[in-house]
Formats: sequence, C-alpha cells, structure tokens
Amino acid sequence: MSEISSKEKRELAKQRREAAKQAQKYHKEQKKRAKKSSDATQQVKLPKRKKSSGSKIEEAVNSGRTTKFEKISREEKFRRESEERIRNLKPHDFEDGYYIDEYSEKKRSERRAKVIRKQEQEVIRRNKKPITQKQARNRRIIIASAILLAVLVVGAVLSLTVLFKTEKIDIEGDEYYYEDQIIAFSNVSLQQNIFLAAIGGTPQEIVKNLPYVEDAKIGFAVPDTVTIKITNALPSYYVKDGDNYLIVSSKGRVLDTETEEPDNAAELICNDYNNKEVGSYIEFEDKSVPDILESVANSLKANGLDNIKAFDVTDTSAITIDYAGRIKINIGVAEDIDYKIKTAAAIITQKLDPNKTGQVYGTLDVSTCSKNKMSHYKPAETTPATEPATTAPAQNTDGSANDWNANNNYDANNSYDGNANTYDNGAAYDNGAAYDNNYGVYDNGGYNAVDNGNYYAGDLGGGGADGAAPY
Repeated sequence: MSEISSKEKRELAKQRREAAKQAQKYHKEQKKRAKKSSDATQQVKLPKRKKSSGSKIEEAVNSGRTTKFEKISREEKFRRESEERIRNLKPHDFEDGYYIDEYSEKKRSERRAKVIRKQEQEVIRRNKKPITQKQARNRRIIIASAILLAVLVVGAVLSLTVLFKTEKIDIEGDEYYYEDQIIAFSNVSLQQNIFLAAIGGTPQEIVKNLPYVEDAKIGFAVPDTVTIKITNALPSYYVKDGDNYLIVSSKGRVLDTETEEPDNAAELICNDYNNKEVGSYIEFEDKSVPDILESVANSLKANGLDNIKAFDVTDTSAITIDYAGRIKINIGVAEDIDYKIKTAAAIITQKLDPNKTGQVYGTLDVSTCSKNKMSHYKPAETTPATEPATTAPAQNTDGSANDWNANNNYDANNSYDGNANTYDNGAAYDNGAAYDNNYGVYDNGGYNAVDNGNYYAGDLGGGGADGAAPY
C-alpha cells in the first residue's frame, strides 16, 4: 500500500473528527428519545399482551421476524449479521478523537464472507459405511440388468431398422394356388423386416379369399426368409344342387362347383341349407351338422376307412354312412363318433371282409357299441346280379351247419359242429374267444385295441337268423 501525502492525512483526520461529532450527536438524540418514551409509558397504561401460545415458531411468524427460519446460506446469513452489527457500532476513542470506523469493519466482514463462501463450495468427503455382501450382489444384479436391457434395446432397434430384411418368401403345403396369389393376400413384401412381416401379416385374409386354404400361418426364418405355411382344405363331401355339385370341406365350406359328380368325395345327404357361394360356409338347419361333418371326416381318415360313398345327416339322431355302396354303417346319435367308426373299421376289415374281396353286403349297426360293447351285423337279403352266387356265405335257415375253408369257399371237408362248438379244419377254433351256438354270440373281447364287446351276426336281435349259428 503506497503512503499518503500530508494533505490527504489532514483531510482524513478532518473526516474522522466530523464523523465523531455526528456519532456523539446521534447518541445524544437516542438518549433523549429513550428518556421521553420512558416518561410516556409511565403516564399511559399499556394494554395487556396476549398470553403466549408457547410456540416459538408461531411467535416468530406473528411478530414478522421470520428471517432466521428462511433457507439462506451461511454467507448470506453472515452478511446480514455484519450489516446489523455495523449499524449498531459505537464510537471508539482514537488518537484524533471519537468516531466509528465503518470502512475497516466492512472490509473485515467482506474477507470473512469470502472465506465462508469458499467453505460452502468445498465438497466434504466423509467416510462411508462399508456395504454388505447382499447390497453388493444387488448392485451387481442391477448393473448387469441395466447393461442387458441396453443391449436388448439396441439390438431390437437394429433388428427392426437395419438388419433382417426379407429376401425370400417361402410357401409350404399349398397344392391349389400360385405363390403370387397367396402372397397378394398375406401383406408380406420383399425388403420388409422379417419380424414386422410375421407380426403384421394377414393369414386370415388368405383363408378368407382362397377357399382351398383351410388355415394359414406366417412366420420367419433368420436371417432373411418369411415363411407362409398353408393347410389345404380337402374335399370331403359333395352336395347336389340342381344340375351342379357343390364340393364341401370337412368343416362345411364350399370349395368349388362342378357339373359332374365327383369321385373323390362322399355325397352329403342333408336337409335344406343356405349359403351356396364358393368360399362361404353352408348354413344347415341343424346347427350341429358342421361339427359332425368334421368329426366324421377326421375319424374316417385316422382309421383308414376310405371308399365312403354317402353320409346321411338328415336325422342327426340316426346318422348313417354308406361304405363302398355295399355296407350301411348305422352310427346313431352324434356321440362317441370316433369310437364307433373305429369299431366299424375293425369289424369290416378284420371280420367281414379281411381279404378285401368286395363281396360283403349288409348293414352294420355300431350305434350302441360305446355303451354296451355290442355291435350287430345283418347280411343283405339279396346281392347285386353282377356278383357271383358263391361270393359270400349264406346263412342257413334250417339250423344246419355251413362249411367254410381258408379260400372263403364252402367245403364239405371242413364242417362246423354245432354240438361240439368247434371249427373243424384240423384244429379247434378258440383263439381266446369261443363260438357258443346256444347263445349265438361271438365275444371277441378286445380286438386290435378296439373293444368290440359282443359281436352278433345274422339277426340284429342277436340270436342268429332262424336259429342259425352266429357269424
């Protein structure tokens, strides 16, 4: 600090003397005012103060002194206190007189305020409590989960925007339409993201617009292929409609219209119906018919019973199936259809016509086999004229025995002895199931995993035709 001149020293001393005089004058006036106010309070009776509520915060709010409750920094608080202290300073006796040195006091306060500000801005590091193993494990799990989530998000964004573009569209299972026809209704295109194609595809539009498609599914194969899997609607029945024939699927959907009688489907005999348009589903008077059609078609396919000529659902309590135009299968009510068809298939292929001669005619009743394990077969009274007379064994009406050899011809060498109940071809016919001529029952118990129960031949009543032995 440079030294001041003598003239400046005289000026500064003069200012101090003036300040000292002003300070003395100010304090004298303050004493006079205090004296006057004390005299006035003695003469005038002051009103009683209200009783304190006991809450310092409430008293401070009521009095308006809320400064100390404000959220202020240490520096601001110090500055306010310094200003209050400087205002209340008293004159001191210096060498050149009494006066208040406010300048020096403000400088000291400013230096102290800077120190406090610096302390507030410093970050105080404290020793933290060590974390437990559980906390450390949870922290690692959270960090790993956050990293995995970030990777998945980035991968998803890249997969949907940059990677996995459709370069090829594969169609599987279709037998009736061109690929372009199917793709046109699939809402799938090349260069489209394969994931978005699988999600935004419209397989229902394929089924709706293409009658021979029973079901369609759209998927994808990484990295660049969209797959469309088609389930074909197979012609299962046909319905005569005037001079035309409606080709119907197993679910009752009209697949096509033909002018000639189809040879790869069974005729569906039913009551009146609506919706004859190709692609629509037939509306039957009996609402249960579509379910019956599907059940019968699936069961016939599963049991290998093909060559069905007709299927009659005119009366759903007396359902019948025409097998090869030779055997009429009586299903009865639409209950346990699969079991009944399985039983009928076993009887036809293993008992009635095991060698598939195509010379067996009659009626097979399996309507009650699921309940009482009884099935009935009645041979036809007459056979078509084109068939040889010796193609099927005739039931005797006089109770005499019929001879049957391994070539399915009558042979006098092999005789059926009704008394001994044996099939005499050199060995007794037992096989775990006995012929009983008295009861007319062939009980085969379980046959090829099909429990046929008691199997009657001849009379549907179960006793044979006019006393003849059961088949």
